[in-house]
Amino acid sequence: MTTLDIQINSPRTGPVGVDLDPAKLEFGKTFAPDWFVSEYRNGLWQNARVETSHNISLHPAAIVFHYGQSIFEGMKAYRWANGKVALFRPKDNARRFARSAERMAMPQVDTDFFVEAVKSLVRTDAEWTPREPGSLYIRPTMMGTEAGIGVHASHDFLFFILALPSGAYFRGTNANTVGTVTVYVAETTSRAAHGGTGDVKASANYAISLRTIEEGKKKGCSQVLFLDSNGNRQVEELGGMNVFFVEGNTLYTPPLHDTILPGITRDSVIQVAQDLGIDVRETPIQIDEAAEKIQSGRISEVFACGTAAVVIGINEFVFETGRRVVIGGGVAGELTRRLNTELQGIQFGRLPDRHGWTEVVA
Repeated sequence: MTTLDIQINSPRTGPVGVDLDPAKLEFGKTFAPDWFVSEYRNGLWQNARVETSHNISLHPAAIVFHYGQSIFEGMKAYRWANGKVALFRPKDNARRFARSAERMAMPQVDTDFFVEAVKSLVRTDAEWTPREPGSLYIRPTMMGTEAGIGVHASHDFLFFILALPSGAYFRGTNANTVGTVTVYVAETTSRAAHGGTGDVKASANYAISLRTIEEGKKKGCSQVLFLDSNGNRQVEELGGMNVFFVEGNTLYTPPLHDTILPGITRDSVIQVAQDLGIDVRETPIQIDEAAEKIQSGRISEVFACGTAAVVIGINEFVFETGRRVVIGGGVAGELTRRLNTELQGIQFGRLPDRHGWTEVVA
């Protein structure tokens, strides 16, 4: 399959009757009218096209339903002040998608083909990209579609991409400013174990976190911080984001290994921080030691980052025991705000892109 094989089978229609005001867009609820889709059969990707999205018809014995053979990515397109629409680090998403596919016994999608598939969809639905601070969230997905009961990898697959006009990821936060969220610390459940799939975007990773997320919501928390599975109470990541701690003039984050997803926003934050002359250290972080430093004031800020939320401050940790640790007076700290401003400035085309991260699409 080459990039020239992608067919556009959809009329280019604007969002008539749809309010794309970022303040009114609930994340994940509004969809652009088209999708990209391609099927994998007989060892080849086939019939790559952009068309009006529709429901998927699968046999009830499809591998994805029974054995969870599914992966996805999360990325965004941004509307610049001059009207251009640009992607942020799409090749990095493509490479991570390929690595996830390899781990989950799925066919890889060529990097150039992946990026052109995303661009084809974004070009078609460019008018669905909200103005700043909104964005067009993009969800590439692959799943095993072969019908068969028996534990084995599928031979047939569906690769599709959705686009969603979006505002702020967390309800109650303002997309124009850096908000904060309260985070539940999971002390008795883990997200990933060594040798598993914690460092790829397998759908099953998120399924096993859902119950804990619901428990956190009952305690007034918007996200969950997971610790290591070995009982050492070391910080790993949130349910869908990486995490950073600010102590003095230094930024700390857990080092990557096979139980932590290598977040593209995480890597961007590290590089932007280094551009600003901020010392960044990737080192193990023990949650009880961190809590003590927060209470003593040595750790002044904690924030999470990911594609959907970009950078969001953490105002409080709530432990399963009921212990509550307030961080930095409950507001986003100075460094958190500064890093968010720099990163979004690059994404929206207001600040120089020193690393060649942005690619104009339309």
